[in-house]
Amino acid sequence: MHQKHIERRIIRNAFYVSLFVFILTSLTSTIGSLVDGIVIGQFLGMDSIAAFGIISPLMIVFSLAGAIVSTGARNRFTKLIGNGMVEKANAVFSLSCILSAGIALLMMAAICLFATPFTTILGATGKAAYLLPKARAYLLGIAIGLPAMNLVRTLNAYMAIDNDRNLPIISSIAMTISDILFDLLAVMVFHGDTFEMGLATSLSYYIALVVLLMHFRKKNIVLKFSFKNIRWSESAGIVSSGLPAGICRIGNTLRSTFMNHMLAVAASAAAIAAYSVHRQADSFLNPLTIGMADTVAMIAGVLVGEENRPAIKRLLSESVRATFIITLGISVIAYITAPWFAMLYIKDDPEALILAISATRAYAIGMPFYGLNLIYLNYFQGIGKNILSSVSGFLLEAGFLMLSAGIMMPLFGADAVWYAFPVTQVLMFLYYGVVLFVEERRIGLVGKNVWERAMMLPESFDVADEDRLDCSVGSMEDVSELSVAAWNFCEAHGCDARRKYLISLSIEELAGNVVNHGFRNGKQGSIDIRILKKGDDYYVRFRDDCLIFDPVKQLTLYTNKEKVDHIGLRMTIGIAKDVQYTSVLKLNNLLLKL
Repeated sequence: MHQKHIERRIIRNAFYVSLFVFILTSLTSTIGSLVDGIVIGQFLGMDSIAAFGIISPLMIVFSLAGAIVSTGARNRFTKLIGNGMVEKANAVFSLSCILSAGIALLMMAAICLFATPFTTILGATGKAAYLLPKARAYLLGIAIGLPAMNLVRTLNAYMAIDNDRNLPIISSIAMTISDILFDLLAVMVFHGDTFEMGLATSLSYYIALVVLLMHFRKKNIVLKFSFKNIRWSESAGIVSSGLPAGICRIGNTLRSTFMNHMLAVAASAAAIAAYSVHRQADSFLNPLTIGMADTVAMIAGVLVGEENRPAIKRLLSESVRATFIITLGISVIAYITAPWFAMLYIKDDPEALILAISATRAYAIGMPFYGLNLIYLNYFQGIGKNILSSVSGFLLEAGFLMLSAGIMMPLFGADAVWYAFPVTQVLMFLYYGVVLFVEERRIGLVGKNVWERAMMLPESFDVADEDRLDCSVGSMEDVSELSVAAWNFCEAHGCDARRKYLISLSIEELAGNVVNHGFRNGKQGSIDIRILKKGDDYYVRFRDDCLIFDPVKQLTLYTNKEKVDHIGLRMTIGIAKDVQYTSVLKLNNLLLKL
C-alpha cells in the first residue's frame, strides 16, 4: 500500500477545511468591535475611541457565558459523536442553546442596572474619569445584543461538525455588512455617538443569528433541538468542560482592566488610546489563532471519543506546523503595515499614533508564539485536562502579562504594556516545559519521542500497538492488500474463522464501495481503517472524506427483489454485533463491532 502518501490526508484535510470556518466563527465574535472601533476613530474623535477602549475588555466578558457553554458543550458533543451516541449528543446541543440564551438575558439585565459601576471598574477613573458618560453609553448599546451574541457563538460551534461550512460564512458576511451600514447611518444620518455604535453592533448580531437558524430547515442534519430530550444534569459537565475558555476570557478582561488602570495612573489619554489600538490588533488577528486552537480542540474531542492515538498524534503535529507557518506570515505583514493599521483608529494625535504603531508591532512579534501556546492550551481542553487548561489559560491571558508589564513599567513606561505580550509567550514556553517534565514522569512517558510526550496520553489510552492495525487506502489494490493484512492480523490473535472472514469481507465490501463510487469527480480520496481487538471483540472503523453516504440507511432503501445485490454489505452489517454511523466534519464514520 502507498500509505506514506495518504496516511495524513484525512486528518490534514479536516484540519484545514475546518480551520477556515472556525476562523470566521471567531472573527464573528470580534467583527462588531472592529467595525465600531474604525468608525468611532474616523468620525467621533479620540475621546470616543478612548471610551470605546475602556469598554472593549468587557466584550470578552460579554462572550463569557457563550464561550463557556459553547466550548463545554462542543467538547461533550464531539466525544459523544465519537462514541456514536447521537441522541445524547443532541440533548447536550439543546441544553447549550437554552443555557446560552438564558444566561445572556440575565447578564443584559445586570448591565442595564449597574452600567455606571461597571464602567468605573473598567478604568473610567483617575485621569480617565471624564470618559465615563461616553463609555457607559457604549456599554448600554452593546448589552442589548447579548442574547444574539451568545447564540451565534453557540451555533457556530456546531455548524462545521454538522457538515455546514457555508452558513457561518454567510452569517459573518451579513453581520459585517449590516454593522458597517448601521454604524454609518448612526454617525452620518442620525448624528449619534457611542450608544448608537453599540446598538448598531447589537442589531447586526441578531441578523447573523437569523442566518444561522436557516441551518435547521435542511434535511439529513445531525443537530436536532428538542426540549423533551434535555438532561439538566449535563449542565455541570458542560460548565466544567467549558470553564477553561471562561477563565481565558476572565483573565483577558482582568489584564486589560489592569493595564487600563496602570496607564490611567502613570501615562496619558494618548497611551490609553494606543492600548485600544493594541486591543484592536488583537481583535483583528486573534481570530486566526483562536480558529486554529478551536479546530484542534474540536477534532481532538472526536478522536479522544474514539480513543485513536495515531490520529491524535497526526492532528497535533499537523496543527503545530500549520499554526507556526501561517501566523509567522501574517505577523510579518502586520508588522510592516502597523502604521496604516494604527491610522485607522488614530487621526489627529501624533503622540498617540507613535505609541499605537509600537503597540501593534509588539503584538505582531508575539503572534506566532501565541498561536502555538494557544493551540496547545486548547489541545488540553480536547483531551479533557480541564484543570491544566484552566491554569494555563489564566497564565497566558493574564498572569504572565500582568507580571511582566508590572516589572517592565519602571524601565519602559507605557511601552511595557504592549512589550509584555511577546515576553509572555516566552514565559509560556518555559512553563509548558515544566508541565511536560512533570507529566511525562507522572504517567510514564519518559523515553518516548517528542510527540508521544507532547500528547500526554497514558499507555492505557487506546489499545496496545500489537492489538491494532491502522492503515489508509486509496485504491482497489490497497484494499486487496489490506484485506490480506487484516486476515493475518486476525490469525496472529487467534480469531475464529467466521470473524476472520467477516473482517476481510467488510474491508473488501465497504472500502471497495468507497473507492469505486465515493471519490468526488474521479479524484482520489482517502479511507482510514482501524482494526482493533478489545477483549473478545473485534472492531473495524472506516473513515473517509468522500461523498456523504450512510451504508446502514442505504440498505433499508433496497426492496425485497434486490436482496441478491450488495450481499457482502448485507452480510457484514447484518451479522455485526453493533453498527454505528455518523457524518461529521464532512467525513463518513462507520464502526462495526464483530
